Amino acid sequence: MTDPEVRGRSGMTLIELLVVIAIAGLLAALLIPAVQSSREAARATTCRNNLRQVMLGVLNHESAARALPDLYNGGFLPRPRSAIDEFHFHPWRTAILPGLERSDVLASLNLDLPATTHANQTGINAAIATFVCPSSSNPTPNLPDVHEWQASWTPGIAGPLIGAAARADYEVVGGVRTRPPGTAVNGGVVLTMILDGIEFGAWGEPTYQAPTVAPVGYRKARLADVRDGLSNTVFVGERAGRPDCYDQRSSVDPYPYPNHPNGCGDSHQAAWAISTHFPWLVFAAQQPVNQTNVTGFYAFHPAGAYAAMGDGSVRLLRATAAPAVTKALATRAGGEAGASDF
Repeated sequence: MTDPEVRGRSGMTLIELLVVIAIAGLLAALLIPAVQSSREAARATTCRNNLRQVMLGVLNHESAARALPDLYNGGFLPRPRSAIDEFHFHPWRTAILPGLERSDVLASLNLDLPATTHANQTGINAAIATFVCPSSSNPTPNLPDVHEWQASWTPGIAGPLIGAAARADYEVVGGVRTRPPGTAVNGGVVLTMILDGIEFGAWGEPTYQAPTVAPVGYRKARLADVRDGLSNTVFVGERAGRPDCYDQRSSVDPYPYPNHPNGCGDSHQAAWAISTHFPWLVFAAQQPVNQTNVTGFYAFHPAGAYAAMGDGSVRLLRATAAPAVTKALATRAGGEAGASDF
């Protein structure tokens, strides 16, 4: 006869337990990538919507002002007098704040003062979700070292540190550099022509005077200047992760960087509320999408980076796209037949 005590036992054998664990592990292996993929799809949708709102703000501004937002806004100077000054104006993003329903932030900024003053610390530290891609791998919401603008400055010496600024993942496309800057000789002085070899994008560009790199002119940009077609021209694209420098998903120069060995340059360029030196807005002609955020289109989406076109649409620039295609999209008057194969 069977022992009643044995007959009443319930439980799992070791083999059954191992089978259950194996099944659970298999299900987890199947589900985790699916959950991650679903989350990235949601983040990508938010990113696209952000860029769509940004471009709508740009187009609304152009309709009202008959020109694209200026890259250098503010009443403290008529225009930048030097490359250093270009890092202290209120940028194009500030001009579209009303279109993003953030007039409260605009009201907190004193546009008659440089963006980089104590008086504007509250405004430039305001986090604007529309300017940040949720897929970005940079968890730092603020840049911790904003330098104050100086009425007179010594080349190579930055102004005193005054505070911080909120960051952004979207940037305008100033154009594409097709060859290294040229040089000229004037009275025995070798001058670097920093805008030489550039095919410009939709946004207005300055004219620099060598050798001081002083901006002496600035072209107001209009939609009518885009001769390649608005649907074939990128106005704003992802350049995510700054101020950290990334190279193919690897953080090669995390912030703060003491010597800028990888060309990250001034950290001000990563702030949504501070302007930047125009050459930082120029991309390298042969750079693939998602190669580096030092220049060019860069995002943390697996398939590529998103870009807002002049007609208000948002498209994915695939990481597999030929550099010639992205170059065609980044210029306003290259004469390309189209770039439908990106």
